[in-house]
Amino acid sequence: MDADFSIELGPEAPALELPWRDPDGRLAYVDLRSDPGQIERIPEAQRSPALGKFLVEVNLPQSPWQTAKCDVWAEAVERAENLYDAAFAQSCYVDLVLAVQYKALRDGLELHERLARQIGQLMEANEALEATAEIVVRRCYFHCEIAAEESGDGDCNASADTSDAGYCLTLYLSGYGDCAEAAARSWEQALELASGCLLRLYPQ
Repeated sequence: MDADFSIELGPEAPALELPWRDPDGRLAYVDLRSDPGQIERIPEAQRSPALGKFLVEVNLPQSPWQTAKCDVWAEAVERAENLYDAAFAQSCYVDLVLAVQYKALRDGLELHERLARQIGQLMEANEALEATAEIVVRRCYFHCEIAAEESGDGDCNASADTSDAGYCLTLYLSGYGDCAEAAARSWEQALELASGCLLRLYPQ
C-alpha cells in the first residue's frame, strides 16, 4: 500500500459544500449518519456493495466522521504508470467531514493536516496490499441550514444565507490488478483498511 496526503487550498482548488445539490437537482447530499437506511439513495453504493458498507461504517454513531460525496470507477491503466505493473485499476473518492460532535474543530487546518497524515501512515503499514491512497485537505463551506439542523436550536450565528468556512478530507483509493476482478478485490481490501483507520482516529 502506498499512501500520501496533500493540501489543496488555492483559489482554483475544488471546495466542498455541505449540504450540496447538483445543478439539475437529481442528486443531493444524503445524511447517512442520521439515517443509514438512506444508503439506497446513493447510486454508487447500489452499484458497489463494498462502497456502501464503507459509507455505512464511517457514518456510525461512534465514528468521528461523516461522509458527504463519493464516486467509483474502473479503468484499464498503463503498467508503466503505476507502482504494481498492473493492467487494471478500480478507484473511488469519498469526501469526509468531522461529525457534528466535533463541529467546533471543523475550521482547524492543522488538525486536518495531522489527521490526513495519520490516515496515510496507518494505511501504508499494509505493505502487501496493491493499492494507493491519497488524502487531500480541502476547504468546505458548511451552510447555515445544516448547521441549524445539527445544533437543534436553529441558531446559525448569522442570516440564513451564510456559511461557516472550514475543512474536509477527500480520500482517493485505488486498487490494482492484472484483471478487473483482481483490481476490484484490492480496492475492496483498501476500503476495509481505510474504514478501520478512520474509526481509530479521534480528533483532539
